Amino acid sequence: MVNSKAILIISGILVIAGILISFFQSETETSNLASSQQDLSPGSSMNVTNSLDPIKSKDGVYSIQISDFKDGDILSANVVDPNGNFIVTKSITKSPFQENFTISSTGTYELKIQNTAQGDMQVLGIIGYYPEGATLLDVFSVIILIAGLSGLAIGMMYFIKNRSKRAN
Repeated sequence: MVNSKAILIISGILVIAGILISFFQSETETSNLASSQQDLSPGSSMNVTNSLDPIKSKDGVYSIQISDFKDGDILSANVVDPNGNFIVTKSITKSPFQENFTISSTGTYELKIQNTAQGDMQVLGIIGYYPEGATLLDVFSVIILIAGLSGLAIGMMYFIKNRSKRAN
């Protein structure tokens, strides 16, 4: 006879483990990003900095999101490397906006955002490493979640089946 309570307990532990692994994996990815949110009046600017190393990854990313974006709003965005060189210069005319850049040397990279529009804007700027594709840990957490959820479904079926047998 199958012990449905044991299946349910083990499956519940697997689901919780899968959720925790997934949570910690996403935390490590977002900890590599620096962000800042500010209200920018016309002509004002903001800076977001992050220390990046090409040994860790050569792929950098910056993103800009304007929460109250209107057609015709324009921001100026620059990414500056540790040597003070402008490696990206863009006019941002849509929200959200994201673009990759190459991390060439170790040091502090800076995202400079300037409001060149006529009105105030609330802007979120992000700079950091571009997230890698699915890792082994990502796949492992999904497998654990699927196994745990499947076990919960099977355990519930046995639990209901055994309960109906006892009622007869």
